[in-house]
Amino acid sequence: MKIILSLITSLSLLTACGSTGAENQSEIAKGKVPASCEIPKVVAEFAAQVPESKFVPTDWQPLPDTDLAAVLDNNGIACTYGIQVAEVGGTVLWTPNAENVWEKRKTSWIEFGETPIDLPGIDETAAYVLKEGTESGEMHVWKVNLLINDVWIQVGASFFQDVEEALPIIKAAIVATQ
Repeated sequence: MKIILSLITSLSLLTACGSTGAENQSEIAKGKVPASCEIPKVVAEFAAQVPESKFVPTDWQPLPDTDLAAVLDNNGIACTYGIQVAEVGGTVLWTPNAENVWEKRKTSWIEFGETPIDLPGIDETAAYVLKEGTESGEMHVWKVNLLINDVWIQVGASFFQDVEEALPIIKAAIVATQ
């Protein structure tokens, strides 16, 4: 699983409170990065597709100039979910779009073959998807990067076949930023 997750990740704010006014409307629209990976809704959505999935603690050691490094260097969080012994699951990254990290990483996504996508039922600012090769019904690489409420979220897993399968997990990842 670590190899798959490394491949996925290698290829790859605060909410206003207590005040009012137009200045706070932009603050209210900002999401926040989850404080921990133990997010029941995200775990449940992974388990709905891969029964018995759970949060898998991971000792991240990102390579420079990767999505994982950008997320961790930008006060983000990286979380793996699935069944560790079966090496099946996925990783969700969350980070604030501080210092415009989204734009800085977007160029590499396009170079790796990611294409723009409009995610059904989601009001994202922008999103890119990467789908590479299938063998025996398993995707080698599948991930989506989306920017929503000034938070960059990346959802990647080796078991997704299409966006429809990924949507419940993507939506749970978005809810975790509220």
